[in-house]
Amino acid sequence: MKNLLTIFTSPGETFERIRDKKMAWILPTITALILGLVSISLQMPYLKEVSKQSMMATGNIDAAQAEQMAGFTVTISYVIAIIGPLIMIFLVALLLVLLNLVVRGEGKYLQFVNVAAFANLPTVVGALLTAVLLVMMDAQSLSDVNLSLGALVADKTGTMYRVLSLINPFTIWGLYLYIVGTATMMKRSRKKIAIWIVIVWLIYSFITVFTAPTV
Repeated sequence: MKNLLTIFTSPGETFERIRDKKMAWILPTITALILGLVSISLQMPYLKEVSKQSMMATGNIDAAQAEQMAGFTVTISYVIAIIGPLIMIFLVALLLVLLNLVVRGEGKYLQFVNVAAFANLPTVVGALLTAVLLVMMDAQSLSDVNLSLGALVADKTGTMYRVLSLINPFTIWGLYLYIVGTATMMKRSRKKIAIWIVIVWLIYSFITVFTAPTV
């Protein structure tokens, strides 16, 4: 439990402390799943409305049918909220193993699983904060609350909005934790690791931005 708190205040010391603990990833993963489910629950009315409007836009179904089909959004969203983080943690750990080979580090797979689990926490916290603000502000849509620079753009459907949305304090916080954790497990300099992680993140992010369909 202590590590869940110190990862935000002293990440370097925290990663050093869990370096040889193979199962340290379990607690942050469970925490992330719980917070994720809470976030999805708060966002569900908005997600269902987006799903309903999207299906009606096709022109093939009426409002009643769209309402019924939007019900599947609930099940799918909860399944993704549970399975998604698990897949992400173990997949990212595999990518860090490849980086470990490139920089000739000393890290092991389960150590990188620990890094991915803890580094995911800022993103989860950011999503929960966004969901809470949506409810508190009685927002009309999901795009009404944005904690990134995307909030400065009036057009919430364009490429510029998606690009600026990448600059999110919680995303940057997570990247920092990845850098600190990975460098700690590999016993390599943070600067060297940061270059690799930031480059890969930028490539992935911009591919996502420019291949995403424009709403």
